[in-house]
Amino acid sequence: MKVLLIVGSAKQYSHTHALAQFVRGNLEDEGAEVTLFDLYDKPIPFLDVSGRHLHDERIKVNVNELRQKAEEADAIIIGTPNYHGSYSGILKNALDHLTMDQFKMKPVGLICNSGGMRSTEPLSHLRIIMRNLLGIAVPVQISTQDADFGKTESGTYYIDVDDIKLRVKLFTEQITKLVKNNPWAEVEEEEVNL
Repeated sequence: MKVLLIVGSAKQYSHTHALAQFVRGNLEDEGAEVTLFDLYDKPIPFLDVSGRHLHDERIKVNVNELRQKAEEADAIIIGTPNYHGSYSGILKNALDHLTMDQFKMKPVGLICNSGGMRSTEPLSHLRIIMRNLLGIAVPVQISTQDADFGKTESGTYYIDVDDIKLRVKLFTEQITKLVKNNPWAEVEEEEVNL
């Protein structure tokens, strides 16, 4: 099972990144091959259908890698910080470069971190986007707040709350089960064999 995990934070080693890393570890424990695509490290430009902004080779490589990894994935997880009650602009830019072809009938997990208190608003907005891209947003989602994390001496964050750890376990189990029992995969296989 291949999973693409997109982190949409503009900050290096953010709380969202730490949450994504924890989810990644749980998925790998379930036997998944997880690719973490951090938009801080691999910037994606505003969508420009003329292609003028894709002259920068590094940007072109990032866009092509994102599309390829999304195409190959059996499931996609999208992580975002809460920016003004919604998901981040850099995540929106990245999603603009993808199409229904990458999401159609794939399980999609949604995770988010907010500074002061947990909020599901960004996840609600992403559910609408996933529905329009024909992805299957799984019912369990994860919303954290900064207080749910501890900090190591080196400055990196880690999940420090048991109910969040349990929720991540339920979340990853739900994604794994949906990938293994995705009825759409059977329909696509039947169409190919016709």
